[in-house]
Amino acid sequence: MCRRSPGCPPRDLTDWGLPLARFIYDVCAVACVGTLLAAAVLAPAGSPESARCLRAGGRWALGWALAALLSYVLTLSDFLPIPVPELLAKPEVLAYGPSLPQTQALRVVSAVAVVVPAATLVRRLPRWIPLVVAVFGLLPPVYVGHAASAGDHDLAISALMAHLVAVSLWVGGLGAVLVCFRRSEDLTVVLPRFSTIALCCFAAVAFSGVVSAWVRLNTPSDLWQSRYGVLVLAKVAALAILAWFGWNHRDRTVTGIADRGVRHTFARLAAGEVTVMVATMGLAVGLSRTPPPPGDGGGHEHLVLEYALAPFSTGALISQVRLDPLVVLLLALPAAGYLVGVHRLPAWPPGRTVAWYAGLGLTALVLLTGFGGYARAMLSIDAIQHVALAVVAPVLLCLAAPVTLAAQATTTASQYGDLGSRAFGKRITHPTVLLVAYPALYLLLYGTAWLPWSLAGYAPHLITETVFLCLGLLVSWVLVGVDPLPRPFPGAARVRLLASMAAVHLALGTYLLVGPKVAPDWFALAAPPGVPDLVADQRMAGAVFLLVPLAAWAPLAVRLAARARL
Repeated sequence: MCRRSPGCPPRDLTDWGLPLARFIYDVCAVACVGTLLAAAVLAPAGSPESARCLRAGGRWALGWALAALLSYVLTLSDFLPIPVPELLAKPEVLAYGPSLPQTQALRVVSAVAVVVPAATLVRRLPRWIPLVVAVFGLLPPVYVGHAASAGDHDLAISALMAHLVAVSLWVGGLGAVLVCFRRSEDLTVVLPRFSTIALCCFAAVAFSGVVSAWVRLNTPSDLWQSRYGVLVLAKVAALAILAWFGWNHRDRTVTGIADRGVRHTFARLAAGEVTVMVATMGLAVGLSRTPPPPGDGGGHEHLVLEYALAPFSTGALISQVRLDPLVVLLLALPAAGYLVGVHRLPAWPPGRTVAWYAGLGLTALVLLTGFGGYARAMLSIDAIQHVALAVVAPVLLCLAAPVTLAAQATTTASQYGDLGSRAFGKRITHPTVLLVAYPALYLLLYGTAWLPWSLAGYAPHLITETVFLCLGLLVSWVLVGVDPLPRPFPGAARVRLLASMAAVHLALGTYLLVGPKVAPDWFALAAPPGVPDLVADQRMAGAVFLLVPLAAWAPLAVRLAARARL
């Protein structure tokens, strides 16, 4: 790419406009996520501020979309390189944008950002849905930044995803509290809620930042011998300052926020904290445009998987630990939340606590050890991961009665209220929906190109496993029957649902045992040394789908049969 060489056209507008556009992009994105967090989580249900935050989130999303389009043009000008006026005068050149990964990501972001305000206008839509859509919009640029070229690709991507989401919730949430609630009577409820979220976000930012630096920097001396490292140290200093602000908030304002003088103290501290946060976002823009120090080998350690994978052995399934930052943080939240609930209810049955942490432990085992690494290279390990996440772990987690614990451990001011009153929950737990969704997802995974797509990249694989975990939790919630349901679910319907799920796994297991090879091209490329031939590995996958679900569901079948006889 031509940058200031003698034949390069002047691009002053691009040189100063692109960082500015990215800064505006970041501010709008963070403000959108923060105001939607306030509307969905922080504000008491039904409060006027909650509705105002929802509308404000939609407006910030429109600004985010416009900033993404502006960044699209300036990024294209930077890459070609062509001055912006000349670029805009040539539509055929402007159409070249979709061929660049960076501009592709910005197009996705602009489309997502346009969906958010539309979602905020749907009255009966749960308010957490626009928030989830906005958080998803933060992620596409991660795949085309410096993380995409890191030697340990999946860890770099995971760390940056966790970092962006945590920063956006933290910074945007504080801004929303300061702007929307500083004079509101609801501040006494909102501030303690945000304080807990801010503490979690601080831990997530620190942990993901350490992982990001560890992946990109080759030696500790790179911290002070490279521009990238110096910017990392500047962000560490900013994080330390923000930690001081957070400690002062918890020590001086959270407990006494009802006092008018304390409210003024909160406003001053929050304004100073937001100022530091905005400066830190400026550092982040500079860091995103600064290449990390070159590595010794450069490039990925595995041409297909883009991470190192040792020769396969049974022991490697346990010994090859990969602490994926995003997964670690996502598992830490329910682990800590359940512990808080149990602490508030000393009489809570210990067996339920054991079931909860057994389910989380099994999830961690198949995602953070060698199972997680080999799942994208071996069909049998992928089958173990799917069965663990869609069948075994959901049964254990639902036996722990988390909904009942949450209802008993929270006060009447809880944000979400009775699950049975939620029309959305009633729809997704309709017997017909579950009877269709479970076989349909497996049919799509193994009958279309979904499987090789899900194995080819970190994000597709994580999305796929999340979809099957959520589906497993939904059907296990119904089958286990420990927690209250949003709708009555007759025993006969439970029996039909369990029989349908068992039939799906029997059919899939039989197909893998005697049918044609599944995604043979991918597994031939990705398989590490020590793997048995593809036919034997696929037969092992078929045996997993045949045996493990039936063993996990056998106690549920006995329980349902006993209830049917009563």
